[in-house]
Amino acid sequence: MIAVPGLESVRAHFQLEPLQRPDYDKERLVGFLSEDELRRGARLFDPDKREQFLVGRGLVREILAGLVGEEPSKLVILDGEFGKPHLAPRHGADELRFNASHSGGLLLVAVCYGAEIGVDLEEIRQDLAFRPMAERYFSVREREELFRLDPRQQLEAFYRCWTRKEAYMKATGSGFSQPSTGFDVTLRPGEPAALLGHDAEPAELGRWRLVDLPVPAGYCAALAVSSSP
Repeated sequence: MIAVPGLESVRAHFQLEPLQRPDYDKERLVGFLSEDELRRGARLFDPDKREQFLVGRGLVREILAGLVGEEPSKLVILDGEFGKPHLAPRHGADELRFNASHSGGLLLVAVCYGAEIGVDLEEIRQDLAFRPMAERYFSVREREELFRLDPRQQLEAFYRCWTRKEAYMKATGSGFSQPSTGFDVTLRPGEPAALLGHDAEPAELGRWRLVDLPVPAGYCAALAVSSSP
């Protein structure tokens, strides 16, 4: 795994894995999964999405198993109230937190210790009609900043904003149960990733660190980590 610069205190690391590789033993990876994970995969009608989900969950289990010294199939992964996964206490890794995201055939897994973590990975689609999405999900400040940019810069700025917001919401464990329009993140070119404002809880600004992750061209990714458990 690759260490995230500046987050040494919580030992934050991330790993990128392709979801389709000739050398993958898919049967072995799928064999790691719980009955619940298999049922969730079976509900996906698109065969490519189903395979990526199953292989992705197997890879997540394999990575976590290596960190806690357990067999991948014996890991108990529980979901929080809004779907954020975590390891069961029985594994003796109470401080270990993880999060995952996949897009465009890539899987991103991130871990840290003693803090909450969230990640988002997005494949950049050049044909994306992003304006309606920004108008629905971005704050007033974010929309104003986005649409003031040169049109040639707006698509990548949209993805920077989206991944930073998504990583933060996943880290808090709330997902879209909290209004995505109720907080602001940076998005302008060259501007460091950061949480700029929060309507409901201003103290959140001091609790969270946002970081852009180095990913292959054509992708955008961000990580959010809390400054305290």
